[in-house]
Amino acid sequence: MPRLLVLDIDGTLLNPSDIVTPVVHAAIAAARAAGVEVALATGRRLRSARRIVAEVGIRLPLVLSNGALVWNTEHEQVMNQIAFTPEKLAIIARESLLDNLAPVLMQGPRTGERLVVPENAPQPEFVNAFVGRRLEEVDLVPASELGNTPDVLTVDVFGPEQELRRLTSRFAALGFSVFHSGPFGMDPNFAHWAANIHMPGVSKASGVALLAADLGLTMSDVVAVGDGENDLPMLEAAGLGVAMGNASAYVRERADVVVRGHDEDGVAEAIERFVLNRATAN
Repeated sequence: MPRLLVLDIDGTLLNPSDIVTPVVHAAIAAARAAGVEVALATGRRLRSARRIVAEVGIRLPLVLSNGALVWNTEHEQVMNQIAFTPEKLAIIARESLLDNLAPVLMQGPRTGERLVVPENAPQPEFVNAFVGRRLEEVDLVPASELGNTPDVLTVDVFGPEQELRRLTSRFAALGFSVFHSGPFGMDPNFAHWAANIHMPGVSKASGVALLAADLGLTMSDVVAVGDGENDLPMLEAAGLGVAMGNASAYVRERADVVVRGHDEDGVAEAIERFVLNRATAN
């Protein structure tokens, strides 16, 4: 039996209505009753992950911001954090703006999880689609000052897919960790993509490995479940990497096994089959 079950949140733990279904609740409870620890690994910030933590009763540290932050939920403090250095942050800001795409800097809990955006950002429609509902969290700064922003765990860049991938391919060549998702946005006529950019070496795998080591475990003791590009390092490093049925073909092909989608309680299937070792009905 595995010792640690790690779940992605969006597109995995949550169904299309953004809730944890009773079936998934029951499966998580059964895993914990069997002595398996359950943790969450997400691209979300701490603020937006708290509701999910409370809902499912997770007590272990959280892997947040795609591994840039590991947060101790018991003592409400940082266990590990990998923030951008000023030099690396300046590269991201400069190259993004040169490509006429505005970076959104996402700070960690030490600085209140603020969103820092350049003044007079290019293509503001893309930025506004993301920050428009969070204006109370946004600080506008001169573009020349972006590199001096402290405590930045993630830089998000939004834009048309081809433009975005041209930019992020340069970041990847420089060693930055880059994860894509999309199309982003509720308006089908305004579909665009997002890229999460982190310091080199940051991934959900690095965060989960730290969490496993804190429990006296290795990654071979881990069953990881996810659906996105940002889950791939974790799925590939875990003892068993489980892709959700709603994952892209790229993710499904690189996982060890595939379960039903998040609209069909795929997490419960993963727990029944690979944590509790029970057969499930098709």
